[in-house]
Amino acid sequence: MEVNLVFVLGTAGSGKSHLTSAFSTWLSMQEEDVATLNLDPGAIALPYTPDVDVRDYIRVEDLMERYTIGPNGALVLACDMIAERIDEVKEDLELINPDLVIIDTPGQMELFAFRRAGREIAERMPGEGKAVLYLFDSLFSREPLNYVVNMFLSAAVYNRFLLPQVHLLTKVDLLEEREVERELEWASDPTRLEEDIEGQLVGMRRLMSRGMMQAIVDIGVELSLIPVSSKTNRGFLDLYAELTRIFTGGEKFAV
Repeated sequence: MEVNLVFVLGTAGSGKSHLTSAFSTWLSMQEEDVATLNLDPGAIALPYTPDVDVRDYIRVEDLMERYTIGPNGALVLACDMIAERIDEVKEDLELINPDLVIIDTPGQMELFAFRRAGREIAERMPGEGKAVLYLFDSLFSREPLNYVVNMFLSAAVYNRFLLPQVHLLTKVDLLEEREVERELEWASDPTRLEEDIEGQLVGMRRLMSRGMMQAIVDIGVELSLIPVSSKTNRGFLDLYAELTRIFTGGEKFAV
């Protein structure tokens, strides 16, 4: 099956499911053959109907009842169990046979990004090309300290998967444009971020934020941001162009 896979990752509440919903709908309007895959076994409700859903095989509430464990323990167990059922997920995708799959990962990012099962799933999923979308929640990231934390998390995700990674600034419709521009400037000009760290933070927070930022800059991780809104579809054309560049050198996804 020749298919391109896009894994959507980000901190809890960064907008993974809403982006999956809005962007897959937008892609369909561009006449792309796209499918959605939900890999969150604990999702209670989703803003879209997945074409393939891991909850058909593993549900957190079932594990809580079967093993008499709490929701956190059940989530960890469920995410590890996904790797054991990944062949069934692959078979479901093969029946659909899309050109592109948008993969909505668990709300608690660490369950997928930093456990062995997450990387195993990404490696075993069949794909001609694979990429990660890392979501910077613009509301969370508008403080310099939080922005630097997201820088570090995005670098850690890249280190785990070593896949082409696109960085999105989500929920930009909820901020004033000057706030959006400031975060974009932090991404494009580290000296501006350093100035705001110096001006807005004090003590250990200033020292640690400056050191963390400098470490990311020194290792050369590319952190340019595409501002997007799942409500207005802002930025989707830029995101589409970046994915086509990664997967096909600028051609449409279909072969």
